[in-house]
Amino acid sequence: MNTTGTKKRTYDEQFKRDAVALLEGGRKAAQLARELGISHWNLRDWKERYGTGAAAVSQPQARSAGLVNAGGSSAVAAAVEIASLRRELDAIRAQNDILKKPWP
Repeated sequence: MNTTGTKKRTYDEQFKRDAVALLEGGRKAAQLARELGISHWNLRDWKERYGTGAAAVSQPQARSAGLVNAGGSSAVAAAVEIASLRRELDAIRAQNDILKKPWP
């Protein structure tokens, strides 16, 4: 446990690789970090480690084959979609709350 009393979150290697793939696919780091609930510093470090140069050296075929076989459905993609759906749900709930209020 660290000095602030919060637990340190850990992420598996596949999650990190998928996050880097989304980042290298053109996603903005700050937005992707918010959607995944991680720090943009995490993304920077993961990109250095698992980015195209590092990924190509460590696993040249496995990375692209995994994305093709998975059909793009990875833990990271699912997390991004869940975050998007939650934002949409929050917006709809806010609209419903407004509609429930009585007119003056």
